[in-house]
Amino acid sequence: MNIRKDLLPFLMLFLASCQGRPARIPIIETALSDTNSVYYTDFTAYPAFRNDLPIGIFDSGTGGLTVMEAIIASRLLEGENYIYFGDQANMPYGNYPAQGKTGFLRELIMQDAFFLLGRQIKILVVACNTATAYGLEDIRAYLEDSSSGIKAIGVINAGVNATLDRIRPGEEVAVGVLATVGTVASGGYENTFRALALERGYGDNIMVVSHGSLGFAEAVDGERDYVWPDASGPRDGYRGPSQDHPQYKIERDLLPAYDFDFSSNKMLYEGTPEDPVNLQLNAAENYARYHLLNLIEKLRGSSDPKPLRYLVLGCTHYPYQLETFTLMLEHLRQFRQGDQYPYRDLIAQDVEIIDPALETARELYYTLLKDSLLTYRLGQSNAQFYISVPRKDPEHPQRFDSLGRFTYEYKYGRREGLFTNDVDIVPFSADNMDSLTIERFRSLRYTWPLLPF
Repeated sequence: MNIRKDLLPFLMLFLASCQGRPARIPIIETALSDTNSVYYTDFTAYPAFRNDLPIGIFDSGTGGLTVMEAIIASRLLEGENYIYFGDQANMPYGNYPAQGKTGFLRELIMQDAFFLLGRQIKILVVACNTATAYGLEDIRAYLEDSSSGIKAIGVINAGVNATLDRIRPGEEVAVGVLATVGTVASGGYENTFRALALERGYGDNIMVVSHGSLGFAEAVDGERDYVWPDASGPRDGYRGPSQDHPQYKIERDLLPAYDFDFSSNKMLYEGTPEDPVNLQLNAAENYARYHLLNLIEKLRGSSDPKPLRYLVLGCTHYPYQLETFTLMLEHLRQFRQGDQYPYRDLIAQDVEIIDPALETARELYYTLLKDSLLTYRLGQSNAQFYISVPRKDPEHPQRFDSLGRFTYEYKYGRREGLFTNDVDIVPFSADNMDSLTIERFRSLRYTWPLLPF
């Protein structure tokens, strides 16, 4: 039977969908078939005894360190070693789908996996919600087709299972999910909640409300498009929520409810704090306040809203603002508008904030236990930490901003299938990380001693 070549990609996609897996993207084909490719991993070179190999963890940036922190803090994996990779040069991953670059995002995710697999690991943890939503099935398909014998786990199933474990049969609740724009656009959390709730026999008593948090992860990582500590007033090039943003407006009528912190240029504006105009967010905690209120407003505008009982932090960067979320929930419960409390009935008194990292640690432990891959090593864990940085290229200065980072236009203008080698992967150091980021790491009680600072 002859098949027209122009129809072959569509046939492959159809066959892949019938098998319940995504169609192979070109970078996977290259990794499987071209032994000279930088993406090829020779799994026959792995040792037969893999127990003492490290656990590989990757994220789009440094947010995944919160997952590593939960793993180490759980004390379930004493003596295990780790390799961590943060694709800082290409973050945030959550914006690629909105720019029509889902295919390129899938390539980036596979490159993250190839980097760690090339260093010989015994299991792969996708510590990024967006990467889990768009790339986990690609990774699992590759690991199976390459006969690697390696498993990969992601954070979305972990977060959903952790939430469902807490919901009592018949309990009518709303579950809020704060995630990146890309993760929400993928439907990853909603679809997983629907599927796993169905498996467990839940009825229609669970209401899931998701909100894509533009710029939040980027603000935590200090991306200049979203925050700039040196700014003292509204600036050009800002891409976060604002009063005139087409989708993410800062509503002046909601300013008392936002409860923004106006100190130390954490809000950029003209006028006075009592009557500000041309507002821009300029601190991660104000992004947390803005997006949490937007989530509650979505719940408020829904038909027959149920009280918010669980809040899932669907991005590894968000736990850094755990205290802000807790304070903001209480602020909204107590917020008074005239003689009304507009949010009190929408927010349960005891909202539980779900960090999927904690459940990921448990899933990791039981997966290694089941496969007899736990280490026999005693003593303190060791870890290696890597980050991607833009490769210097004097011939293409338009790629970079004044800080040497990729410009927004270049970062999201790239196309899949070209395999442009435009980043270097280097160890964590004070030379490639700013002091504010390093200071933020100090909150990671168990991971900080392993970091090279």
